[in-house]
Amino acid sequence: MPISDQERERRQLLVRAHYAAENDHDLERIMATFSSNAEMQYNHQSFPSDDTIRWAHGYIGMSAAAGAFSDLRAVIDHEHFTDEETVIEGRLFGKHSNEFLGYPPTARDVELPFVAFYCFDDDGKLSSERVVMNLGPLHGSPSTDPLPSGGSQSRRHQRATSSSTASNGSARTASSPACIAATSQCSPSRR
Repeated sequence: MPISDQERERRQLLVRAHYAAENDHDLERIMATFSSNAEMQYNHQSFPSDDTIRWAHGYIGMSAAAGAFSDLRAVIDHEHFTDEETVIEGRLFGKHSNEFLGYPPTARDVELPFVAFYCFDDDGKLSSERVVMNLGPLHGSPSTDPLPSGGSQSRRHQRATSSSTASNGSARTASSPACIAATSQCSPSRR
């Protein structure tokens, strides 16, 4: 059954409150957006409890304590709604100041594109947050990122290409959020 406009607005407000808390590095407000039995996944690694979700947010740099990235902020580029999920295309910006998943700190500014999927419980909280983040920029130099073919391309060219595609909506691939959302992982117990 399609979600109502009221439910869509409620979900949008909750996700935006979640991002505002992350950008303020306010761990208590972040945790207040989650249900008591929520699960977070980051690149397929599960964080199935309040303690592990709290730890993961702090580790990346979304708390008052130092994390892998400093001056961290998440930007929502596009928002999509399905009957079960809200899907966010966005970018994470920050300075890579400490070790992150085996990547040594580079002390340089990075931009990490991501897609995040949010499911909701009946009480208006997040029951799950699944984030798929491109860590490729952690491999590249400040001006270029590696491409799968072994070549490189300037970030300016990448942004111009993705911006023009996103703004006119003409390019949709099997990996676009609209297509990915069709493979929802929200189980009835997590809605």
